[in-house]
Amino acid sequence: WERFFAYYHRWIRHYALLSEMYKIEILCLGVELGKTTIAGEDGWRDIIKKMRALYSGKLTYAANWGEEFENLKFWDDLDFIGLNSYYPLSKSDAPTAEELAAGAEEIVKKIESVQKKYKRPVLLTEIGFTATPAPWKQPHEPAERRPDINQEHQAMCYQAIYESLYGKKWLKGIYWWKWPTYLEYGGERDSDFTPNGKPAEQIVREWYGKRWN
Repeated sequence: WERFFAYYHRWIRHYALLSEMYKIEILCLGVELGKTTIAGEDGWRDIIKKMRALYSGKLTYAANWGEEFENLKFWDDLDFIGLNSYYPLSKSDAPTAEELAAGAEEIVKKIESVQKKYKRPVLLTEIGFTATPAPWKQPHEPAERRPDINQEHQAMCYQAIYESLYGKKWLKGIYWWKWPTYLEYGGERDSDFTPNGKPAEQIVREWYGKRWN
């Protein structure tokens, strides 16, 4: 572990310095490194302390949904709780909108349990659904494993998530996976995670047009 954190410090400080130079508002210190975060709490606290000496912006970490997110203990040293959320919304092949909303509410309860304990605002550092049939069952599953396209099912998931999160004052941002900078990616024949050019894009537009807090 000493070797790991020594190497990791030398790597992440490069990005901390870049973030400071270019006045980046938030730096994410890591993504889904579950075996290190659960076993190496002290090492991560040391990394965070060292990054504070280099970088004056806000810090977060993107924890994987489930065990890592729910058991990570150094959220209190960060500015934001970060969650890569791929919790299922339903096990059903054909849930109603109300059933998907109920599944989303269960996710919110998990998030709030951690948020209330550590009293930090939350960023959904990653969340998404493919434009495939029943993406609510295994949101993390790649589209290439499910070749059929169903963009309405993707949009239903987006709607359920927004409805469950709307008005939550602890929520400070949602990073949808995945919306590349090249806008030709997506469209009516695309089954992948992007909402670009699909019904889910309109869902995003509608909800981001609302006043949240």
